[in-house]
Amino acid sequence: MKPQHIFIELSGSSREIGLKYGQEAKVMIHRNLEFYKVFFKEYAHMEWNEAQHLAQSFIPLIEKSAPDLLEEMRAIAEGAGLSFEDILTLNCRSEVIFARPDGCSFIGFLSKHGKDGHVYMGQTWDWLIPAVENVCVLKIQKEGKPDQLIAVEAGMVGGKGLNSAGIGVCLNALSVGKGKVGMPLHVLYRMILNTTKASDAVEVVSLAQRAGSGNFDIGTASDYMFCLEYTPDNFDVLMSEGEPICHTNHYLSPLFLAQDTFKRDLPETFMRLNTLRRKAKELEFPVDEKTIFGVLSSHQNFPDSVCSHEDPIDSKYKRFCTIYGIVMDLTARRLWITDGRPCEGKIATYAL
Repeated sequence: MKPQHIFIELSGSSREIGLKYGQEAKVMIHRNLEFYKVFFKEYAHMEWNEAQHLAQSFIPLIEKSAPDLLEEMRAIAEGAGLSFEDILTLNCRSEVIFARPDGCSFIGFLSKHGKDGHVYMGQTWDWLIPAVENVCVLKIQKEGKPDQLIAVEAGMVGGKGLNSAGIGVCLNALSVGKGKVGMPLHVLYRMILNTTKASDAVEVVSLAQRAGSGNFDIGTASDYMFCLEYTPDNFDVLMSEGEPICHTNHYLSPLFLAQDTFKRDLPETFMRLNTLRRKAKELEFPVDEKTIFGVLSSHQNFPDSVCSHEDPIDSKYKRFCTIYGIVMDLTARRLWITDGRPCEGKIATYAL
């Protein structure tokens, strides 16, 4: 894996932000689009025009709750020389295929365990190897919204990141085996990062007409850290009371245990969660970004480890592996991301 992600600074109106994003990431967006065209066909047996048709059903809900992000998508398409439908479908890809079994491993620490009393959170993002070439880091400044640093797949408006109010968000994919037309999770990412306090971040997800399932890991510089698990029909909030909090790809709330379908498809989620929890107990506090990258580099239960590697016995479109590791210091508004797996990737630093 060679370093690929680029850094783009964006400011102004929704149109200005989207247009510059589309222009500067044009090559990566086209490459990402081609990847998903092939993935949809090979993994889900779905042609791209069918995916585009399904994605259009999400427009009214996005228009109602986040019209500025819909405007960004239109401008991204213009800047990249693509159709709006292409960019919309990229941003709805998790809902068009609502049960894709990618994996992620998250760990978060409140100020009592962080260096200099800082709040830290970090995760791996596991997906298919071509995604390594399509990661962008965006710095977004929009009037009336907190400044944001986010790691995204090229062409998408939302991703893992933090804002100038000290809100940070990560994600674990989950599934209850069903979905519906609702708010795409990549739009919810940005809506969470548009908030300035923990309760508002919860409200974004609790009030949304949710399309699918998942878990948003949310932390704040004001010393909250919690997992917001959701399905299309319900949600629950699991809050740290001072202890390190960990999450992988199965539900932890009793509300959803009987509905969980990912635990069947990704049994290694139990091993990864156990690894994170055991390592958290063994750590010498306080922790910093180096400590957390060390945890995210674990190869216990290799290759289905926290730092995941491709397993040659899996079929081509199920060889999920870690694409990057990301760590955030919410107190300092600082973000670190690896170019490739945490065990071998170079680390880039960004700050607000």
